[in-house]
Amino acid sequence: AGQLLATAKRYRYRVRLDGRIGWMAGIGAVFTPHLRRGKGYASQLIERLLDIERREGALFAALFSEIGPVFYERLGFVPIPLDDVTISVVRRNGAPAILVRAGDQRDLPAIEAMHHVRSANARFALNRDRTMIHYALAKKRLLAGLGRDGLRQVEFVVAEEGASAVAYAVLHENANGWTLEEAGDRDPAAARLGAMLQVLVAREPSAPMPVIRAWWPAAFPVPPQITLTDRSPARDVFMIRPLADVPMPAKAEDVFYWHSDYF
Repeated sequence: AGQLLATAKRYRYRVRLDGRIGWMAGIGAVFTPHLRRGKGYASQLIERLLDIERREGALFAALFSEIGPVFYERLGFVPIPLDDVTISVVRRNGAPAILVRAGDQRDLPAIEAMHHVRSANARFALNRDRTMIHYALAKKRLLAGLGRDGLRQVEFVVAEEGASAVAYAVLHENANGWTLEEAGDRDPAAARLGAMLQVLVAREPSAPMPVIRAWWPAAFPVPPQITLTDRSPARDVFMIRPLADVPMPAKAEDVFYWHSDYF
């Protein structure tokens, strides 16, 4: 009694799968103390959690595995490919003539609308509303603020026309480079997003081009000002298990998922 056998956290996210709106049970922070491993405690805990979620109506469960897929495949989870890419930005002589400013709360409705338009053709996407977008931003800012000075920073920037945000980007920056956490653009070619990235790298023209990585959804257009290279599977394996009678997405083209949606 009182001994820790295994731990896990669960989350709930509204999702859309093949036009059906429901929710996904996210499983995270699965841990078994070293001396307790090999006895099935984590497997039992996950099964109990999923039994609760199934009874309460979840469409499926999802998790990110840092230990490869084998352990969770034994529990009925299947890997869902996510494309990790390097973003190369074409540098100009000077920055493009586009207004880029810090984003704030008034931009969230426009960002919500951009997400729904861009993700509409994907079989599976989070049903991200402005509350969820605000939560993701707040969490990233909090984690950056709790770190030591200079460890990392988060930038939320938008391009606007009139008084409306028409493109945006959320960037996580540290000594290893930048991660494009999420982005959106009302332009069908995403040219405003490309111009925004050109503005951001032009702030320090003498500095070397930062390494920019992203999970790039296949349904999101590649702006003309950038190229995507070094395409590879994401290091943390995204895995899902059906809890209802729903077909599972099988390839990266089926999924609209940004790094910001990691839980």
